[in-house]
Amino acid sequence: MGRHTSYQRQKERVQRNQVHPLMRGIGCILLVAVPIIAYGVAALLVDTGVRSGWPIPPAWLGIIEVHPLLWRLTGLTVALNYVQAQNNLLANLVFALALTIVIFGLLAIIYGFIYKLFGPPEYGPTDEPPVRGRKVKRYKR
Repeated sequence: MGRHTSYQRQKERVQRNQVHPLMRGIGCILLVAVPIIAYGVAALLVDTGVRSGWPIPPAWLGIIEVHPLLWRLTGLTVALNYVQAQNNLLANLVFALALTIVIFGLLAIIYGFIYKLFGPPEYGPTDEPPVRGRKVKRYKR
């Protein structure tokens, strides 16, 4: 034993810059749930838009045609039948992608606001805040 060795057990220090496992779980759930919710809302929006006369491109509406060569792949027939059974699938997917981006953007803004309110202080005990209101004298010859 050295002269400067402590006999007390050291407490485990919290690792910095690591995400809490609970937050990773919530992020994983949101990564799956947000696109599903966005697709459901997109399907409602496309149906409402078609009835209301929104300017949705006509190529996006209707049933998607599948190339005849894909029907030769026997493993894809179930998926291709499902795709052809969907009405306005392309419009639903485009709207769902746009809604997913908007929802994740809103979640990022809300998370940033909450982190600013409840997160750690901007400056630690050894930091000095920046000097504000200091005017620099104009250079004269």
